[in-house]
Amino acid sequence: MTEPRQKPISVPSSERALLNQQKERWEKVTGQKTDWGQFLGTVALLGLAAAGVYSLVKARERSLHSVDVQCCECNNTFVMALPTEIGRAIYTTCPHCDRELVVDLGISR
Repeated sequence: MTEPRQKPISVPSSERALLNQQKERWEKVTGQKTDWGQFLGTVALLGLAAAGVYSLVKARERSLHSVDVQCCECNNTFVMALPTEIGRAIYTTCPHCDRELVVDLGISR
């Protein structure tokens, strides 16, 4: 089954140029060529974490299919399975204390 098409978002040309510039910088630094949806989803999660909406934690002991995460609230560590399509950041909830977290997977894969 195919996914429904996304509706375009109206963006003024000045903002489009700025977004294109930021996406190019992201791709240059991370080495990841991403589509717009993945890019905007990742920077939105990281931006919400930077604004204090979510707590930001770094991934630890990453393998190909999972990553260890240490919660900044309760300090417990848990293993999180990685989805097949992953970006730089993933939203999750700590299974021990229910704290909403954004896990920064880092630049390297």
